Amino acid sequence: MTTGRAASGSRETTLGAVSMRCAHDYPRNLQRYGDFIADAAARGVDLLVFPEMSLHGYLMGGAAAGSAAMAAQLDYFRAVAEPIPGPSTRFLADHARRHHMLIQAGLAERAADGDALYNSAVLVGPSGVVGVFRKVHNQFEWPVFAPGDALPVFATPVGTIGMFICYDLCFPEVLRAFALQGAVIATLTTAWPMNGDDPAHDYFGHAFDLLSRANALTNQIWMVCANQVHRPPTPGCPDYFGHARIIAPSGEIVVQIGHAEGLVTASVDVRAGIEQARSAEFFGLNLLQDRRPALYGILLDQEIRGRSEDVPLPPRGEHAQTGSGGSAAAPTA
Repeated sequence: MTTGRAASGSRETTLGAVSMRCAHDYPRNLQRYGDFIADAAARGVDLLVFPEMSLHGYLMGGAAAGSAAMAAQLDYFRAVAEPIPGPSTRFLADHARRHHMLIQAGLAERAADGDALYNSAVLVGPSGVVGVFRKVHNQFEWPVFAPGDALPVFATPVGTIGMFICYDLCFPEVLRAFALQGAVIATLTTAWPMNGDDPAHDYFGHAFDLLSRANALTNQIWMVCANQVHRPPTPGCPDYFGHARIIAPSGEIVVQIGHAEGLVTASVDVRAGIEQARSAEFFGLNLLQDRRPALYGILLDQEIRGRSEDVPLPPRGEHAQTGSGGSAAAPTA
């Protein structure tokens, strides 16, 4: 692939994704941002994506609510979280103007009322903040971060972009919502961990690979995935999977880096890639066109998650009989 610049009138757009070893050290992370941005500018990158919470560091391991460890995490993130716009977005806007680049960053955001904190991704361009996404599926992050409540997309010179964060990748509704709003690029900023320290045989890494490629294919859009990599110096943190990558609308990986820190780039024709995916690849099927939305109303049924299985329960106070194996006997009709 050749290097191209969207701003120069070329049909090619150069996408970039970062695998970054982060720390709970804002000045150090900001310096690494500057290094990666300089490298991306030298490669002609139009859109550069950084990992989740890569400006401030991600949560420092599991801690029980009300514990001293949780209190320490709350103290840290309340101290470092910043508003949007704020110091980091000004830094990014300066670089974006200098290099005619869009930059997506991951940070701890402090809400305007000074109370709630969010795990956020912010997209910054030469004119400043383009948009903000607050992580929607963040049940693991309570009580530090509040959940976001929107799935917006943002019009940019390289095409309409949908930003999302880490665990949001596990919910196919997220990228489908982006695609239906006209997104042509989905940008994932994540701190995806491994279950151990062997990236070649890690189940969590396998899940990342499968989910990222499947989401790109089923929506036939480009995906740019940036991830943290290796262990932060803070005790209790996992070994992050890395594997920053750029995925075509066919679900094929165009370029990726392994379990290492670095920048990957690819120059692509965004619109032509989507048209090819929706007319020539995968049997020539346009998967958005073939949807049957009239049948999907159950997806909006707010009552369904509260329903129990249709299995009779014993009256209150009675106990199920167990067989010789110690398991409960099957209920009778």
